[in-house]
Amino acid sequence: MEETIFPAKLALRALRSTPYKNTAYAVAELVDNSVDAEAKEIGVALLVDKPNASPHTIAVLDTGRGMSSERLKHSIQYGFSGQDSVREKPLGRFGVGLVAASFSQCSDLTVMSWQNFETGTGVVPATRIVFDDGMENALPEPRPEPLPDWADRAFVGMPTPIGKMQTGTLVVWRNVQQSWKRASTLSGHLTDLCGRIYRNFVRDDRLLISIGVIDLSNQEAASRPRTVPAVDPTFLTNWPDKDLTDSGFVGDQTLFDPYTGVAGDSGRNQAGGYEPEYFEVRQEGKVVGGYLLTSSYRSPRVLSEDLKKKWDDPGDAPYGRLAGRLQGVSILRSERELDLDPSWLRLSQTVDRWVSVSLDFDPDLDDVFGVSNNKQQAYRLAGIASSSLRDIRERIKDEEDGGDPNLLECLKVAEKIKTRLNQMQKLVRAQRRGTRSPDDDGQDSVDPSNTRVAELIATGSKLSEGGAQIPQDDTAPGDHPAETAAAYEESTSGGEPAKNVRPPIVIEHGLKVDIVTAPHETSSKIFHTKLSPGHMVVHLNEQHPLYSVLSHLLVSDEDRAPDEDEPTIQDALRAIRSLLVSYARAQAEASHHRRNEFERCALAWGEVAERVFKDIDE
Repeated sequence: MEETIFPAKLALRALRSTPYKNTAYAVAELVDNSVDAEAKEIGVALLVDKPNASPHTIAVLDTGRGMSSERLKHSIQYGFSGQDSVREKPLGRFGVGLVAASFSQCSDLTVMSWQNFETGTGVVPATRIVFDDGMENALPEPRPEPLPDWADRAFVGMPTPIGKMQTGTLVVWRNVQQSWKRASTLSGHLTDLCGRIYRNFVRDDRLLISIGVIDLSNQEAASRPRTVPAVDPTFLTNWPDKDLTDSGFVGDQTLFDPYTGVAGDSGRNQAGGYEPEYFEVRQEGKVVGGYLLTSSYRSPRVLSEDLKKKWDDPGDAPYGRLAGRLQGVSILRSERELDLDPSWLRLSQTVDRWVSVSLDFDPDLDDVFGVSNNKQQAYRLAGIASSSLRDIRERIKDEEDGGDPNLLECLKVAEKIKTRLNQMQKLVRAQRRGTRSPDDDGQDSVDPSNTRVAELIATGSKLSEGGAQIPQDDTAPGDHPAETAAAYEESTSGGEPAKNVRPPIVIEHGLKVDIVTAPHETSSKIFHTKLSPGHMVVHLNEQHPLYSVLSHLLVSDEDRAPDEDEPTIQDALRAIRSLLVSYARAQAEASHHRRNEFERCALAWGEVAERVFKDIDE
């Protein structure tokens, strides 16, 4: 008897036990292959023999580039990449997805693929493998096979009929194990999951996915095909979900607002869109990859009077329950979600449903984060989620070799994620305590991520001891447009005269505090403020030595820790803005006789700094 390390039958049985969370996640493996093959349209069909039955056959059709006969032959070979992806960052990993996903769900796999409009004839190249005790451990040669007789009506949700596809691939699972009682239930779950996993592709119209249930007993679809929407767990974009649309969360009126963790920065660009933050990952001084970090938390508009009349507790509202269902940290790889991991949060805390973080990393970081073969988890990062960061630091410190470098990088990322979540949780709690004052556009005045972090709260809240209500709180900038424009003097914004570009923005959004640069300032002050009705402008002295020094020299290379991220100039500017706005706020809230003290302090500080940095330059 021949002895082998991996007996064929045992190896195939091991494939059947591949730990996909459920059928929907296994189907997502096939969608990955389609995306890598540059498919623009993907259809998923669930076939039943009677209404409300569990699917016995699942088919996935795409309009990708198709496969040659040789590649088709090897497509069912474990470890072979059935589609030679031309994407810069392919979703596939080891070439195990098609085989592992298929045999985890069925015992009969057929793959059909064409590149020369063979569907027009109704016969296409195909290969098939049936899992049973008598199967041979050899790749079968592809041969012409007729398209299934249900193919035309199974994919009616796809814009391009199968008979008109120049290229494409059809994967058919027969004898599907009964993991779902009803095909309609699986269809709904698959729609939500694919909408979340491939949200970036769907949102940008790079991919259309349709899902349908086909009842073969009456020759009709048991339900209308579903078109997968872009389901966004950060709630920074809307999708046609009834729980959102019925409550007015449409267009730019989103359930969550962006958060960057930096005072004076709303995270939105000039067009009003949100741009995720980019961070590099370094090992031994070299950049080994990067990731995008997106943070968001409940918008104050959720607590508007209109919605409070309907739902006293936002958590009981339909949109609150939706936020609870999408609770967790979303981990993406090359724009494709691996996991929505709730273990970063305390699910018993209602406040945690109102905060969200997503992290999208390069495939170059697969080893750093520990991407599983079935792409359902970044296990090294996930292992830190529910752990004590302090305990992990202590454990690494005690290791003689300095610890696993990948774990060190994961620890840094985990610290960012947990810090963001903690900060946003505090903001959500502050909303409920009434320390918020929403403006016309629904933004939160106590939000340090907001450009109005230091705006003068209309209720006259005293945020510092001895503070007094600010006179200009009684009105709005739009009530006095001339005075608003005059407060900008000769300062600039983005290289343009500030009085020409800033007043319309200030008036439109009701901003009470704004920051501009004063390029011709000759005073020793690093900044000065101008008050107008309902408005305060902070003018930064661009000529002051401190301005350029703080912008460019935050920390020297010698003083920076080996594992510390190198700060950017943008980081420096944000730090300056937050410090100055805090000072300006304290000055504005002070009683009248104390404001002169703030003015003298700013002048003295500027004079000392000017002398110090002048000596350094000389």
